[in-house]
Amino acid sequence: MSDTPEQEQDFELIDGAERKSSTSDSFEAVDEKKNGSQSVSENEDDNADKSAKEEDDEVEEEMKLPFVDQSIKDDANRPKEKDGEDLVEEALKAPIRPDQEQFYTAEHSNRAITLLIAFSAMMFTLPLLVMASLYYWVFIDHFHLPPAEAMLYAGVCAALVVILIAAAFCYIAWKEEKDAEDKLRAEKKKE
Repeated sequence: MSDTPEQEQDFELIDGAERKSSTSDSFEAVDEKKNGSQSVSENEDDNADKSAKEEDDEVEEEMKLPFVDQSIKDDANRPKEKDGEDLVEEALKAPIRPDQEQFYTAEHSNRAITLLIAFSAMMFTLPLLVMASLYYWVFIDHFHLPPAEAMLYAGVCAALVVILIAAAFCYIAWKEEKDAEDKLRAEKKKE
């Protein structure tokens, strides 16, 4: 092959050595694959199957990139894990156990929602009211503390109010559950 001026454009000089450009390399690889697939004879079917498998393996190896996590393909074959919505839906469809039926009446649901709303409102408003009133009327007006120190003490008192509200909610929930268990035991004794 003689180098024509058009073909010389496909070569690059790097440190005095000639190197083919990436485009000419890819064309040669395609030509080799064409010639390799056309040169198989009919008598060599077994060899053709083996070479086809080898080519498939080579293609798969070429597709595997060293910097890509190959477990992504494995993730597609994995069964779908349940997310939060699936778990909630499954829990809602689950049958109610006989010992738990007492907790799922309309009266109990209304009481639970009312308590949730009431305690949520208290958690927001009471600490703010306590903090503001203690800051202005007690720590500044009565004790004449500097504003930074008065704000610190008012903030601590507001945090204590939050803890007391949470403790009251826990106590009420525990008391309701205990009363329901006592009621269930009494019903079982009557039977």
